[in-house]
Amino acid sequence: MTTSFSVMIAWPDYLFFFATFLLILIVGLLVGREEKTSKDYFLGGKTLPWWGVAGSLFGTNISANHLVGMLGIGFSVGFAQSHYEFGSIPALLLLAYIFLPIFRRKKIYTLSQFLQNRYGQTASYLYSIILLILIAIQLTAGLYIGARAFLPFVSQFSTRINYEQLVVFLALASTIYTWFGGLKSVVYTDVIQTVLILFSGILLAYLTLSRPEVGGIFGLWEKDRIASFADKRLDLYLSPDHPFLPWTGALTGLFLLHSFYWSTNQYVVQRTLGARTIKEARLGILVSGFLKLTVPFFSILAGVGAYHIWKHLGESHIIDPDEAFSRLVLLVVPAGYGLVGVILAGLLGAIFSSIDSMLHSASTLFTIDLYLPLRKKWEACHNRKTDQIPDSEVIGMGRWFLLFFSALTTLLALLVYDPHSKGNFFLELSAGSSHFTPGILIVFLLGIIWKDAHRTAAWLTILISPILSFSLPYLYKTYLNSSVLQEIFGKDLNFLHRVLIVSVFALVFQSLTSLLFARRIPKTNLKFLLEKFDKTNLIRISIIPFYILSMGFYTFLRFTDTLSTTASSLLVLLSTISIFAVFAWKKAETSPKEKRARAFLKNDRLLAGLLLGITFGFYFLFS
Repeated sequence: MTTSFSVMIAWPDYLFFFATFLLILIVGLLVGREEKTSKDYFLGGKTLPWWGVAGSLFGTNISANHLVGMLGIGFSVGFAQSHYEFGSIPALLLLAYIFLPIFRRKKIYTLSQFLQNRYGQTASYLYSIILLILIAIQLTAGLYIGARAFLPFVSQFSTRINYEQLVVFLALASTIYTWFGGLKSVVYTDVIQTVLILFSGILLAYLTLSRPEVGGIFGLWEKDRIASFADKRLDLYLSPDHPFLPWTGALTGLFLLHSFYWSTNQYVVQRTLGARTIKEARLGILVSGFLKLTVPFFSILAGVGAYHIWKHLGESHIIDPDEAFSRLVLLVVPAGYGLVGVILAGLLGAIFSSIDSMLHSASTLFTIDLYLPLRKKWEACHNRKTDQIPDSEVIGMGRWFLLFFSALTTLLALLVYDPHSKGNFFLELSAGSSHFTPGILIVFLLGIIWKDAHRTAAWLTILISPILSFSLPYLYKTYLNSSVLQEIFGKDLNFLHRVLIVSVFALVFQSLTSLLFARRIPKTNLKFLLEKFDKTNLIRISIIPFYILSMGFYTFLRFTDTLSTTASSLLVLLSTISIFAVFAWKKAETSPKEKRARAFLKNDRLLAGLLLGITFGFYFLFS
């Protein structure tokens, strides 16, 4: 068989791989020596530079689940998987300009503390418990897909090494430096791993697209243009009843999932809380957004190219999506030059960068939000002073929980996952995790924008939303099985449509119950000092509907063939940049006259406009 794992890995590959492994371990241990206080351990002493925030955000997000799973979906479904990257950009801006200023002004360690201040202890506890469950699901999945991706390569070194041993090795290695270090250790190793991920991903994509069966990027476009419907892989917008990535769900439910992930997810937001200043945090977020835009063009396109290679070889039907990455590396990467080692180092970086981040955030959530409050209550019951619990005790508890959590997820990876699974792992993981997220997102949003959002309504929304989410597929098949709905959304309710429905329910439910409780409980019990946004002026208010109308106008011109895809994409880009330039200039006007031009050019809103303009331009370009 052409795609069998018969290519031998040479000594330069092993040399580069092990050198990378030692570098990550040493850097993590050295940086961790400086973290002595709880603020150092959990927030990096709030000294993280913008490039550390950018590298850690990207490295934390682009795990093995993405590097391996996205390539597999590019192979099995196609370029529509890019919605996972393009759609994350507006959510990143939501974090940078709406959520982050409030979180940083509160001087919190965890997002549970925000919920405690806003809604009380019950909502905070529920958030911490649900986030620990989500992190356990993600971490278990990361160990599974990492071990499965490495197994074909390691088996060439020794046939005695199996999936179970690889899971234990990955968990143990990432736990070591996370245990000794803290957030700063995680962030600096993530930066190294980000470089490895980008370099190895681009290398694999180049070698794949350069194959004669693909013919480069333009050859790939031409092959897809003349391909049959079943073989097309470059369509960004799939039908509303598509079983995996319907465009109606990608532009609604998936955006809500992005908003939760980037703005209200502890192990992502924690990096931005550790930045030196809010300006550096924002710059790090924006740079990570530009890095995110590269993923479709090296990971997903490589999967699309892989499909055409195996289609040409007559073997596309025997390749499982989750093993496409491993088979592709051994098929297209020449042996004996160390290039396989480079790509394996990138895979190792993707695995470690997600595992260490999730382990550290799980430790932070448990220690700050569960252990410390319970510890203080225990001391208060015994009439002891609880003003200050020693940092050594706080850090020690965080480390012991980290060990426990690592052992638990390792065990789950061994028991729950089948290393021979043939499903689309990344989509299955997204669907499973999405049951818990809509209620939390709505509670955060209403807590920020509506002063009458009630504490009891909040924790009820967090609790009831997952119950509805798990029940909705059954309800859709039994009680909502109208022909009209099934014609629009398909026979089975896609999880992205489910997320949208549950989010709307959570919004209505929390709003109505808040109004109900507000009538029964004196408003003096609901006092909460909301953070104020920057004052909006007339031009900002009028520019938003103008922008929405302009997007609608470009969409009409594009789909009536009045404008080419390239022209409409450029117009969208220029419109977006010009609107953000207005925001940047209004901000620069507060500076002295002689410094306004410099303040305008250095304003991060120009960078935000460019990022959002490029993203929306891609939506038009691939329409």
